[in-house]
Amino acid sequence: MELAQKMARNAHEMSLTLPLPQRVALLTRLLYTMRGEVMATEKKQWAQELFTVAQQLPQQASSEVEARNTALATAAARLAVYDADRALELLDGLSAEEGPHGVKPDARTMAARLVFAGYMQRHPGGTATLMEHARHWSMAGSYPFAASAAILARLRGEDDASEQFFRQVLSIFSKSDEGLYGTSEFAGLLQQAVSMEAILADTAEEAGRAIGVQLSHHVAAERSVLTEAQEAMVLTTLNNLRVSAPKAYEQLRLTSPVLAGLRAPHGMPAPPPVIDAELETAFHGLGETIHLHRGPQATQEAVASAIKLINARYGKGACDECMIPDAQSAALVSLAAYAMPTAIAGQINAIRDPYWRAYFLAIAAQQVGQPTRVADPAARKLPEKEEPEPE
Repeated sequence: MELAQKMARNAHEMSLTLPLPQRVALLTRLLYTMRGEVMATEKKQWAQELFTVAQQLPQQASSEVEARNTALATAAARLAVYDADRALELLDGLSAEEGPHGVKPDARTMAARLVFAGYMQRHPGGTATLMEHARHWSMAGSYPFAASAAILARLRGEDDASEQFFRQVLSIFSKSDEGLYGTSEFAGLLQQAVSMEAILADTAEEAGRAIGVQLSHHVAAERSVLTEAQEAMVLTTLNNLRVSAPKAYEQLRLTSPVLAGLRAPHGMPAPPPVIDAELETAFHGLGETIHLHRGPQATQEAVASAIKLINARYGKGACDECMIPDAQSAALVSLAAYAMPTAIAGQINAIRDPYWRAYFLAIAAQQVGQPTRVADPAARKLPEKEEPEPE
């Protein structure tokens, strides 16, 4: 564990001299290195550092805005593991123009689900505080509908309180223009409220009609230019509406010709991962060598061969377009670290590009310090969809 922490600290030290996008990517990786309680003080500092430097990222193109918001959300969500109050303060300080409103989530709504959940773990009676934050954000940006499920869950069993809270959120939704993303988020909250029996059936139908109004407006206005992701969002919204407010759903199908032909999905297929065939072959070869107990010499030879492949791809920064390596290369280095934990740092030092040397050093630290679990953002859920870590 001492060696793993030293490797992580070395990787962080290297990050200070990297260009801004690479520094953001490396800090993100370090926040997921080993269990949350390991190096807690430093990780709390790194999360705040990431939040600060991510705000300096460019935001001209939509892809740049999305990358910036993802980094900000990750920083706040990881900080909430250690200090949820501070995470809320940082999110309060973001301006309303942090994201492409109505199409994709801004940084606050991306982070809010984990931050709210972390806050509730530490402050079981903190629903009023979170409600105040949520109302404040809605005045100059998006309301965190998905995150509000944490409040609703805490009020479960208190029928009047949960009904009153949901109606407050419904009022905010009905009076605002939330766009496709916000409408989809609210439909998800409605589905959870119904499944928890937290609201009355009449309230659910009223919310369903409000969803139908906004959904019809946005789809009618944007039908010809809907992206595949936006169309999937519409279908998911319809599915939640169908199971939560069946009367409102049938009414919408009758009154909206554009939506009448759409069918709600039972599940959207996940995109296939990007596979580096050469690295995957080396990964399987190394795994087989270890599994069959062919001995330390055979393992070392497989590791050396794998490291040569990694050096060939990442050694001179030849993979600038991929700030995060594919899952195969991450697992490959982790297995190499598992086979030769004390020698892996020396092998990684053969990678001349400072970003990739630091990045793979962080991955190796993960495996040295926690050899039963490979954790890498490339193979994890999206930040806004992760489950909060236990205290």
